[in-house]
Amino acid sequence: MFVGREHELNQINQRLKDKSKAQLIVIYGRRRVGKSRLINEAIKHEKNI
Repeated sequence: MFVGREHELNQINQRLKDKSKAQLIVIYGRRRVGKSRLINEAIKHEKNI
């Protein structure tokens, strides 16, 4: 179960939907706060990533 990160997920998904330009998404934070899990949740329905 993945809860509490809806705002961050929405921001990432908005950036991924915008195909009009190249973008770089930087995710940073302390260790063991769920950065990798956040990325995996954001891209689990994407085909070309």
